[in-house]
Amino acid sequence: MRILLLAFAVAAAAPAADEFQQSIRPVLAENCSGCHDPSNPKQKVPFLRDQTAEDVASHRRLWANVAEQLHNRTMPPGDSKLGEEARFRVAEWIRGTLRETACRLGDYAGEVTVRRLNRREYRNTIRDLLGVDLEVSEIFPVDNTGGEGFDTNGETLFLPPMLLERYMEAAQQVLDRAIVTPPLNRQFPAATMDPPAQVEKDEPRALAAKQELGFELSVYLEDEYEVRLNYERPADAGRLLLVKADGLKVAELAIGKDANGGATARSAKVRLARGVHRLSIVGDAALPLGVHSVQVTQQAPEPSAEKRAVHYRLFRMEPGQPPLQPRRAARILIEDFLPKAFRRPAEAAEAERFLALFDRAIERGDPYEESVKLALKGVLLSPDFLFRNEQAPTTPGLHPLSDYELAVRLSYFLWSTAPDERLTRLASEGKLQDEAVLAGEVERMLDDPRSRVFAETFMGQWLGTKDVGGRVAPTVNAVQHFYTPEVAKDMREEPVLLFAHMLGENRSLLDFLDADYGFLTERLVKFYEMESEVRGVEGAGFQLVRWPDARRGGILGLGAVLAMTSHFEQTSPVLRGAYVLETVLGASVPSPPPDVPPLETGESSEKGLTIRQKLQRHRADPSCSACHNMIDPMGFGLENFDWLGRWRSNENGSPVDASGVTPDGETFEGPAELRQVLLGRKDELVRHVTAKVLGYALGRSLLDEDQCVIQQITDKLAREGYPTRGLVREVVLSKPFRYAQLLEQPAPQRLAEEE
Repeated sequence: MRILLLAFAVAAAAPAADEFQQSIRPVLAENCSGCHDPSNPKQKVPFLRDQTAEDVASHRRLWANVAEQLHNRTMPPGDSKLGEEARFRVAEWIRGTLRETACRLGDYAGEVTVRRLNRREYRNTIRDLLGVDLEVSEIFPVDNTGGEGFDTNGETLFLPPMLLERYMEAAQQVLDRAIVTPPLNRQFPAATMDPPAQVEKDEPRALAAKQELGFELSVYLEDEYEVRLNYERPADAGRLLLVKADGLKVAELAIGKDANGGATARSAKVRLARGVHRLSIVGDAALPLGVHSVQVTQQAPEPSAEKRAVHYRLFRMEPGQPPLQPRRAARILIEDFLPKAFRRPAEAAEAERFLALFDRAIERGDPYEESVKLALKGVLLSPDFLFRNEQAPTTPGLHPLSDYELAVRLSYFLWSTAPDERLTRLASEGKLQDEAVLAGEVERMLDDPRSRVFAETFMGQWLGTKDVGGRVAPTVNAVQHFYTPEVAKDMREEPVLLFAHMLGENRSLLDFLDADYGFLTERLVKFYEMESEVRGVEGAGFQLVRWPDARRGGILGLGAVLAMTSHFEQTSPVLRGAYVLETVLGASVPSPPPDVPPLETGESSEKGLTIRQKLQRHRADPSCSACHNMIDPMGFGLENFDWLGRWRSNENGSPVDASGVTPDGETFEGPAELRQVLLGRKDELVRHVTAKVLGYALGRSLLDEDQCVIQQITDKLAREGYPTRGLVREVVLSKPFRYAQLLEQPAPQRLAEEE
């Protein structure tokens, strides 16, 4: 019976050498041999031919597939008599064996994953490159998450055609905000307008009734423009002229008669978007009007001091100062810009390619600044800017990244932006592969305020709390008298500040489970109803506080976590228990079998029953009990927190029962004792967090081959007392982070051969 109970442990202990023959293989042989007969020489999935645990460790991908099929209930088929306890026990044994023997594979780095910058990285890179803060959420769709659950995963960061159009739009917006283009002021003599006519340049041109005189105008910025008509005063009846833009009427000009004659003007203001437009004047009287010219003037305000500063930093001259040698100046600008944009040294031929765009714009008459814009737009649309490119190895084995590639990996890992000057200089000196130098850079970068983005992104996506108040636990009108958008925002911030503090002070990773401190605003103190216990927290700013008792601590005492693992106005031990196992400890909790009815919640559920009583009825079904015996106890330990994370002592008029019993018989009462139980499994937490940070840093899914380095980092952290900065340092110093690899055969092919 104890073996069955241990099947529900989050991570299996190191398996005994003879356990496979005694209690694992017999279960598989009884339930799988009908389809996977080991004596059949044509068997394509011959896992039952293996007789020992050593065989399992040698055929890793084959057995990883077996564990996955068992866990997901895709095998054996639906008519199998395999019980749920036995199914999970076997799957966990296989996974534990593969994890414990992962280092037999030797060093592994993984193949290079080319991926584009995600929304956050694009925004930060543009900000640091050009000094423009672009609100990308209004332009780009939300990035998908993949692999370990982060938006850094290259498997989801591809570039569909629609997104390329958005990049073109974004590049234009960025450059328009960074570069001061001289206000447009152009005059078009009537003699040069369409349709052609034999008219002296200085002589007025007759505009007859219904006749149209037009010209093309290049507009460089969307703005308001004054269209001014210069004409001879008519001595006869007044008339009305139309102003058209691209064939549509945009304004009218009232022309009054004046017996004195002579030149005069009328004007109208029109709004024009960027691009080439056809403007025209249309006559509206039987008698002709003598037209001299049309002048178009941009009604542009003076650029702000900030924009002038950005322009000067890029051009090395004040706005409106044309260079004496435009092409030479443009070359210098582009050659200086490319290495920063591409995050590596650029070759002369690359600069020449973008300089050709500058030449094209100059030839068609664009101003110098607009010609530079076109060249820089080409840079911002280049794959070398949009993608994080790394040179793939050409021979099998592990190959160190170049220093520039390593600088990019490190900078986007901790800052979500391009390398700064110091990282770039160290890369140019070839020093970044020196472990001491690299470790020193980790310390420097974690001390930099820019590392806040790592804490914010990692915690928000690992815990899922970034969506609280919106998609998750929305602030609906029914509860906004106490659960407001501002409170939800503060709740999202709590886990970020916890991790940022752990990094800043190099606290133990075990603070994730049992930190005796937290960060609160005055709003949160009132929301948590802790005014009598926590004093001195005032205003909207966060303050570090010591918890007055053992009720809260670590991530399981955070309102955002507790809210996202509840139903509306009702807690859920199932959701919370599964969250503890999967998100905190890294266990694989299977989804319910397809024929099991869901637990009813809300008004349609049985009234008067506590959630524990409802779950006891639910577990009476044998097909439900296997999972719920593993999941529910962890959730019961958090029942003192209501559906939004506020403390409660009663439920439906009865005292809250927050007791639980783990599958191996350990009892606890309430969240404080639950945390102590979880601290007894701290290595599982640290191993899981290590895997999450590694997956976030590498931007790819982790494979069985990565388990070795994960375990090595976990073991080293245990020896050092689980330092939070130590985790980041060891991830950066690991082979997967610093090396690229060309596999001798693609993984799918190797798997097919094994199967």
